[in-house]
Amino acid sequence: MKLFLLSKQNIPLAIQEVLSLSQSKDFELIDNLLILKPKIEVDFQNRLGFTHSIFEFLFKCKNDDLENLIDSFNFQKYYQENFCVRVKGGSDAIEKEIASKIFSKLQNPKVKLRNSKTEFHFFVKGNLVICVKKLFDVDKSYINRKAHLRPSLHPTSMHPRLARACINLTGLTNGLLLDPFCGSGGTLIEAGLMRFKIIGHDIDSNQINRAKKNLEHYSIKNFKLSVNDATKINMKVNAIVTDFPYGRGSKGDNLEELYLKFLVNVKNVASKVVVVFPNFIDHKKIISKTKWTIEHEFRDYVHKSLSRIITVLA
Repeated sequence: MKLFLLSKQNIPLAIQEVLSLSQSKDFELIDNLLILKPKIEVDFQNRLGFTHSIFEFLFKCKNDDLENLIDSFNFQKYYQENFCVRVKGGSDAIEKEIASKIFSKLQNPKVKLRNSKTEFHFFVKGNLVICVKKLFDVDKSYINRKAHLRPSLHPTSMHPRLARACINLTGLTNGLLLDPFCGSGGTLIEAGLMRFKIIGHDIDSNQINRAKKNLEHYSIKNFKLSVNDATKINMKVNAIVTDFPYGRGSKGDNLEELYLKFLVNVKNVASKVVVVFPNFIDHKKIISKTKWTIEHEFRDYVHKSLSRIITVLA
């Protein structure tokens, strides 16, 4: 069993991102703590966007039962080299008391408060205590790939954290991924670093040039870019992940017509499709005119006049 400490920025999206990757449907959610047994082992550390840390689940109990359970639990089984205790939601005094009890149960224990090999965490949620062993923090190097930090900037590009989450919503761990409205390549960058084979299309050659420059900057080699009309795709891929164009600089006068033509065209192109709509478009009306159905839907706030609607289509 694993416990995922989710970002509170968008808990529904964070939950589904983990469920899609783990292929697990049985889970327990306690505030922003997601407990489940993954059906498949995935490199969660280097993939997740909306999770902070991942732990091995040890036990949970009521506050009143914690002392007895600490006495009976085999912490030695999980101990390696040295340890520390962290209590989230409790006092420093409680943390010291728990650490002292665990110390007395270990053979030749060594305490190391920073960068310890073994971290036992206790999450206090009301009358409930959850004990876990920390496995790792999720890699957040994607922060250094935000749009304004890339060699070729495009201001409407998604935050790389959201791009990662959209890719993970496909449930795929590898394969051929297409972004038919690739812009400056934000989604392609994250997919490439996640070891997908990637294809990017855009009707604007300037955008293709930006994407090429950005992909090469991050040493991504397994990609193909071309100027193409997204409503006329005639290939097979494992997944499509795209953020629809909607800004003033977008080519095409009728966005609703563009979205509809695209969705109709790609029904036989990929079985895994994640599409991001702007909230000022009636996306449900458009989808209802196609053979797609909405499997999952999430809202991502951008600013007071714009939110993104993330749809997983099946």
